[in-house]
Amino acid sequence: MMQSQTALIEAVSRPYRAAGHWPYYFARAKLAYDPIYLTLLRSGRFPDRARVLDLGCGHAFLAALMLTAREHYQSGLWRTDSIAPPADLQFMGIDSQSRVVTQAKLVLGNRVDIHAADLCLAPLPQADVAVVIDVLQCLQADAQVTLLTRIARSLSGGGLLVLRVPDAAGGWRATFGKASDRFGVPFAKRAFATYHHRTLREWLQLLQSLGFEPSVDPTRQTFANTVLWAKAPRI
Repeated sequence: MMQSQTALIEAVSRPYRAAGHWPYYFARAKLAYDPIYLTLLRSGRFPDRARVLDLGCGHAFLAALMLTAREHYQSGLWRTDSIAPPADLQFMGIDSQSRVVTQAKLVLGNRVDIHAADLCLAPLPQADVAVVIDVLQCLQADAQVTLLTRIARSLSGGGLLVLRVPDAAGGWRATFGKASDRFGVPFAKRAFATYHHRTLREWLQLLQSLGFEPSVDPTRQTFANTVLWAKAPRI
């Protein structure tokens, strides 16, 4: 019997009950209504046995989804007309919220290597894929450049960078997204003091100036957010 998307989301979310009611319901809502997770799962761009560095990983929902999807694929629950989830991924996560990291560890145990640290200061391990979702716009302009430069070094073999960033030229959607970011900060307690927004064209130009080869994913995201795939320079 093939598994529905709803059943997969529930299977991923259920273990978060161990961390409390809020992490469980938050997992369900994020996986069901934020398209980024299923976009990455269905992309087919994560190679088997990749070392995946998730910066700003939060509760590690991406890791939980990818790992659970692979388990279900191996159990014969996966749709035969869907791209197979990548095998043997090694997830490494960094997030500034120590409480959230503790909750993620409680749920995922040693399946994911997660640390609480400031992304601007934490050492970045070598990786094959780096994922940075809804983080860059929360940094000052020079900090964005510094973090992307450090990511390029961690992907020194020409690995893959996955970004989701807002397009400042996105009209009312961009304005609404900015308000949502600022409203969420006091609750998330992120260690980001200021914001620097760029247009999609400026994000692409920044990546290119650092040696990345970016492309735009056509999948519709929330607000004016856009997913970018970028091959890192070989350093």
